[in-house]
Amino acid sequence: MEKTNETQYIQPKRPHNYVAFFLTLACNLQCPYCINLHGAGSRYQRAKRANLTAEEWIKSANRLVLRDDLPLTFQGGEPTLHNGFYKIVNEVKKEIKMDLLTNMVFDVEEFIKNVPIWRFLREAPYAAIRVSYHPGQNDINDLIKKTLKMQEAGFRVGLYGVLIPDEEVKKHILEVQETCIKMGIDFRTKEFLGEYNGKLYGTFKYEGSVCGKQIQSCKCKPSELIVDPGGYVYKCHADLYNGRSPIAHILDGNFTEEEIDKFRDCSFYGDCNPCDVKVKTNRFQIFGHTSVEIRNVHEAAVKLKT
Repeated sequence: MEKTNETQYIQPKRPHNYVAFFLTLACNLQCPYCINLHGAGSRYQRAKRANLTAEEWIKSANRLVLRDDLPLTFQGGEPTLHNGFYKIVNEVKKEIKMDLLTNMVFDVEEFIKNVPIWRFLREAPYAAIRVSYHPGQNDINDLIKKTLKMQEAGFRVGLYGVLIPDEEVKKHILEVQETCIKMGIDFRTKEFLGEYNGKLYGTFKYEGSVCGKQIQSCKCKPSELIVDPGGYVYKCHADLYNGRSPIAHILDGNFTEEEIDKFRDCSFYGDCNPCDVKVKTNRFQIFGHTSVEIRNVHEAAVKLKT
């Protein structure tokens, strides 16, 4: 894929719901249910791939022309592990508002010192800095302490817990939620996605798309612009995590938003990432959205399970 010096702006259209830079797929936690580990494309296998430098991420972000209701989201992995994280946050053009998905296993004093508050402040029905709580991986008391410190500094932070289909864990998450709300901390729960003890969990729009018995072909169109640590653009999370069939590179001079709005052939229906086909809320918190639109599913080619 040719990278040119010519600058063409990328201006996502109104139906485009999400723009995300996966700064790194490395993580300092090892959650066994991590959505990034879906299928064979483990983030641990791919974390060794070369990441874009801070300068390249800045150049990539500066190509974006985003609406007020559409931020640039940094995620991973744990995005703050990128060694140029603070440089990126500070040197991207000021018009870009940012969101951050993080486990907050970082020094909040350093974060507060190095990150301008305005970068992560905007009008939205949810916090721009969204922190995932994973029992047994990060400590809730530490997260609460850090969240209160971040809020005191002026940042808007929300905590999230996954309702794992384990009654003890689920009870704990709900108790933590109640405690946080009483302390003035926004704590929300998320549906568990994928298989757990042999049972598939999640509300999916397309039957047989996740953990299906057969691999089938289809046409697939994204509603999101997602970019992996190497700068490659993918039509879905399943392709990104598996490193297969990028549609472009974010630094390709001829790549524009028009490339997002295309149905493309896919030969992996049945091995979709749950995040792509889950029925969820959009950026306005309106329920019924999915990350991809799928049509023309063709009958089986390769059998996966019996």
